[in-house]
Amino acid sequence: MNHYLPPMDPLDVIHLDHELLIINKPAGLLSVPGRGPLLADCLITRIQADYRRALLVHRLDRDTSGVMVFALSPYAQRHLGLQFEKRQTKKTYIARVWGQIEADSGTGLTNNS
Repeated sequence: MNHYLPPMDPLDVIHLDHELLIINKPAGLLSVPGRGPLLADCLITRIQADYRRALLVHRLDRDTSGVMVFALSPYAQRHLGLQFEKRQTKKTYIARVWGQIEADSGTGLTNNS
């Protein structure tokens, strides 16, 4: 991992109720702490500073921005976790690309071996 310089934007709360906290995670911020003190700053740590009961349900990669759902009770965490595990949640990814796109679809994998 290159030098970790996470964005310092304030939390972008999309939704908050008695069971759920939904946050827009910026690109460049870890979802959970990495190994070592230099990778301790992450979204869950920042969230728990303001919402002590917040529990992790899923993660996004460091360089991926997007919506993350946090539970505010063990009950909500268990049921949301089951929904992710059973693939009952719908996820949509959008890629920003640069350059000439040669095909209408693909996996991003090449066979240049």
